[in-house]
Amino acid sequence: MHQPYYKDDLTSTYLLPWVRLRSAKDYYKMPALLDAYPKVRATFNLVPSLLAQIEDYGKEESVDLFLNLSRRDAEDLSGEEREFVLRWMRESPRALRVQQSPRYLELASRPVDAQFTTADMRDLQVWFNLAWFDPAWAESDPRLAELKRKDHGFTEVDKAPLFEAQMEIMKMVIPKYRELADRGQVELTFSPYYHPILPLLGHVDSARTANPSLQLPERHFSHREDAERQIELGQGLFERLVGRKPTGMWPSEMAVGESVVGMAVKAGIDWMISDAEVLARSLDGPLTPERLYQPHRVDREGRSLGMVFRDSQLSNVIGFDYQRMSSIDAARDLTGRLKRIREEQEDRDFLAVIALDGENAWEFYPRDGHDFLNALYTELEASPEIVTTTVSDFLKEHPAQHQLHRLHTGSWIGASLDTWIGDPEHNIAWDLLAETRDWLEDQLRQRPKESEQAALAWREILITEGSDWFWWFSRKHDSGMDPIWDNQFRLHLRNVYKLMNQRPPARLFQPIIERATTPERGVPSVSISPTSIQDPVWSHAGYYLVGSGFGALHRPAGFVERVFYGSDRERLYFRIDTPRTPAELEAQSIEFWIYCSGAPAGDGGGQIDLPLPAAAAAELGFEPAHVIRVVPHAKGASVAWSSRRRRPWPRPSGSHQIHSSFRSLTNTLQSTKGTRSSWRWWSAGKGATSSRYRRQGPSACESLETRTRSR
Repeated sequence: MHQPYYKDDLTSTYLLPWVRLRSAKDYYKMPALLDAYPKVRATFNLVPSLLAQIEDYGKEESVDLFLNLSRRDAEDLSGEEREFVLRWMRESPRALRVQQSPRYLELASRPVDAQFTTADMRDLQVWFNLAWFDPAWAESDPRLAELKRKDHGFTEVDKAPLFEAQMEIMKMVIPKYRELADRGQVELTFSPYYHPILPLLGHVDSARTANPSLQLPERHFSHREDAERQIELGQGLFERLVGRKPTGMWPSEMAVGESVVGMAVKAGIDWMISDAEVLARSLDGPLTPERLYQPHRVDREGRSLGMVFRDSQLSNVIGFDYQRMSSIDAARDLTGRLKRIREEQEDRDFLAVIALDGENAWEFYPRDGHDFLNALYTELEASPEIVTTTVSDFLKEHPAQHQLHRLHTGSWIGASLDTWIGDPEHNIAWDLLAETRDWLEDQLRQRPKESEQAALAWREILITEGSDWFWWFSRKHDSGMDPIWDNQFRLHLRNVYKLMNQRPPARLFQPIIERATTPERGVPSVSISPTSIQDPVWSHAGYYLVGSGFGALHRPAGFVERVFYGSDRERLYFRIDTPRTPAELEAQSIEFWIYCSGAPAGDGGGQIDLPLPAAAAAELGFEPAHVIRVVPHAKGASVAWSSRRRRPWPRPSGSHQIHSSFRSLTNTLQSTKGTRSSWRWWSAGKGATSSRYRRQGPSACESLETRTRSR
């Protein structure tokens, strides 16, 4: 459970509303669900910056910008305030919480230049807040249920019970976690206070462990003492608010490494968590099920630290796949996977770690995940073969036997740190942070007596070390509110100078993000005939950024970053950009599948068995007529192509699609029986692979749609 620090302490103003809104939707719901399932045990990680803000809400001196504008009488909104409400409080009509209300959906679907009456503005103020309530809570609270039934035509009087309910549920969040921990049903763990990437604070060069060619900031940031301070502060606040000392730590973004081990040992932590891919890169041999499903230990400085590693596949199916299945089928699929893992183990207990974001995934589930979670907990309670436990309890009964002689430096995303450093905007932000921190340190050497103001200034530095600022500076993610994040990051740095009674440098008033928003997909602008990976004509190709469009979620894109495509009159060209080398792809048995629409084959001969079930293939948004399979090898690749017989694929509703249209594809993808052919393939080593293939014969394919899939 995590939120960054949204408050400007100099004005006591919360600039973004997500702590308040997610408290009403997720932070109480998740532990409260376990009341009905006493046999189900779980671990909740509570980030201190979130706990601090939950505690702070409701104090008279604190102001919430979005809450104030929601409470304001709609008739009294100034032109600037109306513009703010329409831009930032009118959510996407694709959001399920928007679609629950005909009125909210209608308001959200209006064009940018549409006119909004005072009644429209008032309904928008109410629905922006009402839509974020957990559906079960809203159904059980008569005040909220009546507002949802009413749907439109709200009055100013209707707002009072809405905001009362928000504050009531916020006050219940922290006590609920304490209650579950007191009765032994959950283990509570913590992260460093403001959720920083610990290896980067210790040494920005650590990012080159996984990517030696990464472009680093100009200024060298190396402050292990800050990382240790973040851990120490996090432990202290956690213990004060939760009433117990945490034994486990979830390093921010599961970013670990040898330096983090030393910090954890110094802080007296018993165990940490990271990702399976980090474990794979830490081992001398292959990652086997025996290694993944057992705890490990690292012995450093005369002390042992436990390590567990999450099963990425189990975690990701919850985060990204089960939202499209019925709740019962999804729950049974997960328990079935666990039972199949059991079959691979010897006659011993094993630990399968499922770890994921506790908030964002449920936005894509019907009823905010209630049906799935209840179905899953029902299955777990009924299964005699599966025992839910906590990490600490498992370690007590099964002390870690496997020793790690080294711990790879990386995170849950590709076992690297590229998400938080390396892009131009990343590096500008790191430079500004380093410059401001160096300035503050120099000031304190000259004026050591200003201890109170200095403490507040250091707090601003620690806030800007949080991972979220750099997450949104990444070109892989778009919050839709990036200008706000950009400004708030620089605001905290400007506060350092203000607290020291100095004028902030002009550079901190200039936006970091100056690029135009990059769309997640584009169609070819001209015909292309590339001859190599480096050919500049790829800039005119169509493209899709894998993992884009998911906001705070990071779609697993560890094997594919971008797909480019284009054609001339004779050939169809693809380029698949991957962070893996060809040898790594071959070693992990990765295959790339490309599905194409077009005229289906009459006889359906030469079928290739698809890796997707029919229900999943339907999410492509079209009926596949042809399929291409690319199998990378250490040198080159093999490519197979086949036609598909027409069959009644089920049609999806509201699925994410990768869709691109070609207007000039002729003499391409001849409809013949599936045949393995001699194709031309280029491999550019680490960073990109590309395929080029040619078929002779009269055929036309008016549209091509792709979805990358790894197995």
